[in-house]
Amino acid sequence: MGPKKAEKDSPGESSGADMENSTPATSSSKELVLHTSTKFNVDTPSTLYGPSMLVSYELADDFYQLSTTNTEIALGIPGQADGLATLQSDRGDEVQALFRYQWSAGVVLLVAAYAEKNQYQAVWCEHHDDLLAELPNGNFHAVQVKTKHHDAPWKAMDGGFLDAIEKFCRHEDAFSQKLEQYIFFSNRRPYIPGPTAHKAETLATSPVRIAQTCCRAASRHDIPEPYKTSFEGVAARTGCAADTVFRVFQKLLFYRGVPLEAYREHLGVFVGGLPECRSLTHQRIKEISDDLLLMVGDSSSLEVSSIDLYSTVLQSDGRPLAQVRGKRLSVEEVAIRLRQRQDSGFRYADVGGYLQLGQANGQKAVLQKKMTAGYVGNYFPGIWLQALGAEQKLMEEAIAEPERTLKKIKQLQSVMLVACQNAEVEAALEADERKRGVLILQNIFAQTKLLAEHDAATVEHERVETLRGIAGLLSGSCHFAWGVPFVGGSDGT
Repeated sequence: MGPKKAEKDSPGESSGADMENSTPATSSSKELVLHTSTKFNVDTPSTLYGPSMLVSYELADDFYQLSTTNTEIALGIPGQADGLATLQSDRGDEVQALFRYQWSAGVVLLVAAYAEKNQYQAVWCEHHDDLLAELPNGNFHAVQVKTKHHDAPWKAMDGGFLDAIEKFCRHEDAFSQKLEQYIFFSNRRPYIPGPTAHKAETLATSPVRIAQTCCRAASRHDIPEPYKTSFEGVAARTGCAADTVFRVFQKLLFYRGVPLEAYREHLGVFVGGLPECRSLTHQRIKEISDDLLLMVGDSSSLEVSSIDLYSTVLQSDGRPLAQVRGKRLSVEEVAIRLRQRQDSGFRYADVGGYLQLGQANGQKAVLQKKMTAGYVGNYFPGIWLQALGAEQKLMEEAIAEPERTLKKIKQLQSVMLVACQNAEVEAALEADERKRGVLILQNIFAQTKLLAEHDAATVEHERVETLRGIAGLLSGSCHFAWGVPFVGGSDGT
């Protein structure tokens, strides 16, 4: 198992990892490399290819400034025949990148599960297959991760695809009842004919169409031409029983992952799409993405603690049970890591004038009158109960950790004061003062829900009820009204 080497072009040809046939191309890349320091005044961003340099331009005021590096390459470029441009023969660095790309596939499946885009409970890494996705019913999806450097789509007779089918056939023979689907996961899509493709030999190379015709056929003998010929070719090339290959194609799915080139940055964009990450900085999202990548990497490489390693019995393959169990990475573990990393929310400055705990009972009448004046008096009991609960919770924390709790109270008050006053500002546009209080209340309820669910670090990971209770305490201590000035109060209105 492990990552399979990317499909290469034949010797002498340029691959996508090189310079795409060495033709100039437009680019918005900000990875800039040059061996001299120069400024160019140009009209549009571009990328130039030359004998020994790759240059991109980055906008800086009214000109494009080249980022440069003057560091000499140690011992020069390896493997250059007679000092002329020559493709690398030692691809060790590429193999390392392919290992990590396989990890990224694990991250994609787990993050998608966390976002409820699939039903997986966990992913087993390098266990029977590259990845084994666990379903709630105890069954699995087997995943083969394959990569290509060039843009050509996967076709039925490509070596990487045949390798995957052969592996899936071994699974089908051994675990047919436990494996519901086989997933071909790649940075490149499988070949799907366009509307103008009519040649039978071309149509027959589509793995997707072969899978579709197998699903429609009652048996392998009923596969229509030209796909039957291709199907038989796959069976012959893999050396697997045709009936087994037929069942594999019936279960086959195709996933396209992030691009192989700059996959870490693309993975960061993918992880950043989670609601929990949308308010985080680019650097924080990158750290979360890298954390998840390393979690999959550890599960793929027998990484367990010493106490687990030496305290569990050996299995029939000679490995300690802890190492085998360590290959399982659950969605809950991903959720915990995401929560741990959301610790950089917006912090407010310490400006004094904070809530005094233990004063809530004296504010009850004020809060009730203010909510009644704002035509939301019916909702007072619920707000009041949450205010008392919030105060009691914070007082209990203050007894145990006074300094930490004081900082927490300052942050929570600032967050909720801003949220409540923003709600007042938005409601001020309503001409009918009898409707303003309800609008403010609805806005506060919506904001506290968003903060608690998607910006937990900013609100100290507090529940939504605590935040709404603090809003009540702020109103009771005359920090904001409910859309109508309170006669006898001090709301600054």
